[in-house]
Amino acid sequence: MKALLVIDVQKEYMEKYEDNLLSKINQRIQHFIDNQELVIYVKNIRKLRSSTMSYEFADGLNVCSPYVIYKENASVFSVNELPNILSQNSVSKIEIIGIDGNSCVASSAAEGCKLGYEVILPCKYIGVQNSERFCKKKEDLAKIGVVILP
Repeated sequence: MKALLVIDVQKEYMEKYEDNLLSKINQRIQHFIDNQELVIYVKNIRKLRSSTMSYEFADGLNVCSPYVIYKENASVFSVNELPNILSQNSVSKIEIIGIDGNSCVASSAAEGCKLGYEVILPCKYIGVQNSERFCKKKEDLAKIGVVILP
């Protein structure tokens, strides 16, 4: 089984990326829905003094799954809940989309690969703020086995 991880597509972050990124992300989500594949949403949270805070999903994001994981670190694999969900659904292949390609998306891809998952990064559905840095990041990820698609 294949799973789609939709990382950090949250309202406060999206304004930093190209206008049509959300519609591309929704197209990819719809593809997974149409193929009855697993979609998992990931939200970044921030620790405050006495609590945590999480931004809402971006307006218009196609949220079609009960799986929403909250993470404090760059890699979503830092949350024990994810491997459990993947195992329960017999997932061996993971596609990662969302933001940012240089941080949370890349960290999650690298960690997923280290854990033995086949990891795919379709760049068309990934937002990046620093394209030059992302070129180098993609090379590094490819070296460890992440499949990079245009």
